[in-house]
Amino acid sequence: MANLGKGISRAGEFFLLEGNFSGFGGGFEAKLMSATGNALPKPHATLEAKFRTLLELLPEAVILVDSAGRVVFANEVAELLFGYSRGTLSDQPAEMLLPPRLRGVHAFKKSSGGNELFGLRKNDSEFPVEFTHRILETAEGAFDLNIVRDLTELKRVERELKEKSAALDTARQEFQSFSYSVSHDLRAPLRAVDGFANMLKKSLGANIPQESAHALARVQENVTKMSKLIEGLLDFSTLSWVAMTKKHLNPADIVKKSYAGLALANEGRKIDFAVGELPSCDADAMLLRRLFDSLLSNAFKFTRQCDPVIRIGCRDEKGERVYFVQDNGAGFDMEYSSRLFQLFQRLHSASEFEGTGIGLAIAQRIVQRHGGRIWAHGEVGRGATFYFTLRESGYGHSA
Repeated sequence: MANLGKGISRAGEFFLLEGNFSGFGGGFEAKLMSATGNALPKPHATLEAKFRTLLELLPEAVILVDSAGRVVFANEVAELLFGYSRGTLSDQPAEMLLPPRLRGVHAFKKSSGGNELFGLRKNDSEFPVEFTHRILETAEGAFDLNIVRDLTELKRVERELKEKSAALDTARQEFQSFSYSVSHDLRAPLRAVDGFANMLKKSLGANIPQESAHALARVQENVTKMSKLIEGLLDFSTLSWVAMTKKHLNPADIVKKSYAGLALANEGRKIDFAVGELPSCDADAMLLRRLFDSLLSNAFKFTRQCDPVIRIGCRDEKGERVYFVQDNGAGFDMEYSSRLFQLFQRLHSASEFEGTGIGLAIAQRIVQRHGGRIWAHGEVGRGATFYFTLRESGYGHSA
């Protein structure tokens, strides 16, 4: 049964109320009517109609608030985010979407500005949010346009990263303590063994039996080898946690310094050495020097039994800069190439070429820390070429 009634608004204006009463135990459905009997328009209906389609297409939660602090429109993403059914947020106080402690602080009138804010769902649960606020100027006046981003997943990831970072710091500190212990506790006995061997040689003097002299020489050789292994292992391990300082570098300058140092240590050797055009890059200067030291030292060593030719350059492969160090030395069998960069792995016997099997592992670790990769091609008796990449810096060629 339809019934008509009269009401008065806060502004003192009269309006009609039309409703249907369904009897005892039933409901009452009503709608506002103007004084002329027509249904009153929804507040800001024109504005909502104008922007609804656009705002519903956005993947973010969007809430439009009027000057009185009431919700003019909330898109479906926003209603789902705050746990409300479709259309129920319209004309509600926007502050109901914030915890009570934040309602006077934010009030949907500004962006988060780096402050930690929380939203309040219909079920009274809180969740971290970020507000991006803009003023929307329209013919009906200015409105507050708020884009709300749920930070729940971001905060979870941040917590996990913080926990992992703390675990890594602990592991690094433990490793540094371990490194010091290894350096001191292992080197001290080696120095003692070497010292006793020297004392024994001096006490025996010139009359030392040949067999004893040979045995003492073997002892001292192995002490030296073990010392180098310890130094190499600590060096390799340190590269896992030492801080990197990337700068815009000219690799050609670093190569020249590296070659000069090795040439001085190999004085008397005539080496056909040439450096091609090397693109500049972003890298840690100390680590890049260590990388070229390792690869050039390798080339020096394995060209000892031939007229050495060493080339350093760079080429473009499908838009990626690939640096290389090439020699015409002993080379290697590609069947065993997977072992090249493994710690303590050697493809040649110690009687042929000295070494600890750590140099190329160090080179790989340096390249990996720069976000690149390293590989090699070789042929027995015909030399080897080591290739590596660094994460692109976007800079041009070096002079």
